[in-house]
Amino acid sequence: SDTPSSPNEYLNNLEARLESVHAFARERIKLASERMKTRYDSGATGHHFKEGDQVWMYNPKRRRGLSPKLQQNWEGPYTIVKKLNDVIYRVQRSPNAKPKVIHINRLTPYRATDHSSV
Repeated sequence: SDTPSSPNEYLNNLEARLESVHAFARERIKLASERMKTRYDSGATGHHFKEGDQVWMYNPKRRRGLSPKLQQNWEGPYTIVKKLNDVIYRVQRSPNAKPKVIHINRLTPYRATDHSSV
């Protein structure tokens, strides 16, 4: 039988098993994290904006009585005022409007041929 002969032996066995389980869990978390990063990166846009670029901003507003699929989720055009870091931009709808700080995931390039501004 695997009955430990002393409390110290039991503790040593327990510590070894816990360390083994923790190492296994860390490895599985690392693999899952890599899979999630790959999946995210495959859908991530490679957009990079400069000051003065025109963009649409994702800003879903839920109105009662209208299906979410039929609602306008993109507003614009907004103008990039400043790039604060790799993923955060300050945008402004018009020169008099209050600037907004927005993550790049909520921005997409605006083209003059797009639908009229919302």
